[in-house]
Amino acid sequence: MKLTHVRLLVDDVRDCVDFYTQVLGFQVGGDHGEYVELATESVALSFFARPQQKAIVELREPGDSSLLVFEVDSVAEALDRWREHVVAGPEDRPDWGLRVLYLRDPAGNLVELYENIPHEG
Repeated sequence: MKLTHVRLLVDDVRDCVDFYTQVLGFQVGGDHGEYVELATESVALSFFARPQQKAIVELREPGDSSLLVFEVDSVAEALDRWREHVVAGPEDRPDWGLRVLYLRDPAGNLVELYENIPHEG
């Protein structure tokens, strides 16, 4: 089995695409209206309108059941650049070997930005 996509089900595809492109700097890889895929180096990240997905399968209410995690060169630079979107951090987690910062996208999805730091132990 191979993981190929992470698809976020959102109420407003355009708001999310704007956030991930204009704020975080991703490029659109494919735009099909209610389905938009970002150009990434690894696993595809896409956005799909919740009503479109709901036509196929019953959906639960959105919430904090997932977390997108991105490695950055510097959490301090990310904080300076995206301060208005920060909901927690930065925080050093030596037990994880990480410095972390948390944002929320327009759909309420939690996004973790991290950089490696020396691991304890």
